[in-house]
Amino acid sequence: MASSDPDSRLLLLMRHGKADSSSESSDRERELTDRGAAQAALIGEYLESQGVRPTRVLVSDSVRTRGTWEALVEAMPGFHGKATFHEELYSGTPADALDLIRTRKDKHAVVLVIGHEPTMGILATALADEDSDPGSLAQARIGLSTGQLAVLSAAEEHWGDLREQGMRLHTIVRP
Repeated sequence: MASSDPDSRLLLLMRHGKADSSSESSDRERELTDRGAAQAALIGEYLESQGVRPTRVLVSDSVRTRGTWEALVEAMPGFHGKATFHEELYSGTPADALDLIRTRKDKHAVVLVIGHEPTMGILATALADEDSDPGSLAQARIGLSTGQLAVLSAAEEHWGDLREQGMRLHTIVRP
């Protein structure tokens, strides 16, 4: 997707895959389950099949989000982007996540964020404009289930220009 495209910014908001719910480890250290890894791989396959290649990936620093990213990227051979890990995607607010997105370089037309609920659902809802898919918007308002991916786009030239109700929510992919 080039910046000259009508929708020049593509934002992918993903909730991590299913994680182990045992109480033996802290929340931040919870591992991805086999099902969670499969969910992430399916999302990677979906992105690959659609020809969608994020060049910038922002991942929460929790163990389960790192595992989600690892399983997803395995399904995207030849990925050449950059992934970074951020504490504010684990413990921050939707506003913190949006601030992080707004500071991305404009050369990155496709950004993937892997985080947690309720942040991902609230952010998708806040960004969605009136032309968004009603069913997807209703799902985002309820919250994203594990492994789900919200696909949003905007005609903004700069990530820094993103605003509430400024993106079209096209779909929520359910692995």
